[in-house]
Amino acid sequence: MSDVLNRPALAQWYLIQCKPRQDARAEQNLRNQYFSCYCPQHTVEKIRHGKRTVMQQPLFPGYLFINLCKLNDSWHSIRSTRGVLRMVTFAGEPLAVDDAVIDDLQARLASIGDQPLFDEGSPVTITNGPFKDLDAVFCKADGEERAVILLSVLHRQQQIKLPLRALRASG
Repeated sequence: MSDVLNRPALAQWYLIQCKPRQDARAEQNLRNQYFSCYCPQHTVEKIRHGKRTVMQQPLFPGYLFINLCKLNDSWHSIRSTRGVLRMVTFAGEPLAVDDAVIDDLQARLASIGDQPLFDEGSPVTITNGPFKDLDAVFCKADGEERAVILLSVLHRQQQIKLPLRALRASG
């Protein structure tokens, strides 16, 4: 991301569409050709193999920004770069993205922290087991694989521990 801040005065940001699931490959191959790229990433918490994992994901899957100068950079090599599908164009011309948009994206991503899978007090639905399809309230995570929820049973709130993979957000 450091090369995002060191951009030539005449250069502008453009948008590139990547081939399906090849964002990282396209970015790496463009960087190998000394192009300045920016792929905004955000941190998400997901359940993988029944465990909570924190991972980085692209904010715009399938797209990345590239900083190019119309006078100095050779644009022809971009089309044949592995992982790149095409430059995003309007009326056949690449459309420049304003620097303020990139600056705003960076500021917003820096200001948000990790997003938990479930917030305390958020509604959840049980997806399997004896309480399948019942609505509950998420209390807290209990380790990497379990959660404590509040379930209304016989007009009383009961705390129940369930595997995280047995819950999904209601809404």
